[in-house]
Amino acid sequence: MPRNNPAKTRHICVAGVSGLAGAHIARTALALGWRVTGTLRDVNDTSKTVPLMAMPGAKDRLRLVSADTRQSDSILNALVDTDALVIACLPSIRSAPDGTPASKLDHSSGLKYCIDPARAACSTLIEAAYKSAVFDIVLVSSTASIEPEPEPATKDELLHYSDLDSQIRDGKFIAAQKTALETIAVQLSQEYDLRLTILLSGMIVGPGVLPCHADGHILKHLRDLSVDAKPWHDQIPAGSMSLVHPVDLAAFCLAALQNPEAEGRYLAVRKSWAWSDIYSEIANFVPAQALPTDVSKGTETTRPSQFNFARRDSLSSPQYGLAAMISGFYQWLDDHTYTETTKVDPDTAARTVDA
Repeated sequence: MPRNNPAKTRHICVAGVSGLAGAHIARTALALGWRVTGTLRDVNDTSKTVPLMAMPGAKDRLRLVSADTRQSDSILNALVDTDALVIACLPSIRSAPDGTPASKLDHSSGLKYCIDPARAACSTLIEAAYKSAVFDIVLVSSTASIEPEPEPATKDELLHYSDLDSQIRDGKFIAAQKTALETIAVQLSQEYDLRLTILLSGMIVGPGVLPCHADGHILKHLRDLSVDAKPWHDQIPAGSMSLVHPVDLAAFCLAALQNPEAEGRYLAVRKSWAWSDIYSEIANFVPAQALPTDVSKGTETTRPSQFNFARRDSLSSPQYGLAAMISGFYQWLDDHTYTETTKVDPDTAARTVDA
């Protein structure tokens, strides 16, 4: 497997460039002087292409292309002249086509609508990379694939894995998607002798880049709490959640591409916080009526997950804590600075996309 020179200016393909993670990764790569080809479903969607092309450096070094993971030729087109593939286009499939939530699906439907499409999309991307002689791949995955049972005192990405069969049997199809993605990605990267880095991301919280980011699963909940006073939870969950700022996630990704020795799984979270702590920060920005009630007296709370961050810190040390994540999102939402990007001349954006 050829190793790229990390000192050279690279040309990476970000699959899913209009997503929260993908847009931040592309923006960080452009800031390094790299070239980026970004895929999205429709390059004629100016609500996405215009703000993307407004990022610093995008006019000269960002190419946008339409791509569909069900059509391998579109992926091959996106990979032309690139030397790395970042897979950030596989968000969790949370429902069946008829709207049935993933948690309510039976075994066969969960496989058909959640697991199998994720596997197929990941396979298409990695096989296209191999055919294009792109040997560096970064997969943005999730901590859902590092949830062994029982939970260890300290989780280690090289020691602990979720059991896919158990997740499927228990109907945890959203979590199982991430475990299935990793399984097929590792299998194909070994078969094709590719360098695969897997980032185990937590819940991504922070400022968006595109207006549509406020409509994303997690950020939509945060927006609705503030704008519509619409509760997310009726009662504060007794558990915890692992979080990462999108700028830190992008830094992990670019650090992996810059380090030719980086390979395998890396935790990509700041840490895990109790939901009570998360809501304490949210309370600074939303009306009281939108907040959940406290955990019922006598309810047993679980300790936030603990992690061994030695490998993570060998890539990059995260800069943003919980307060910065929550405040960063709400400041972005309040400032509406992202709407200014829609004033960029659409004709300028059109000259840099491939229909």
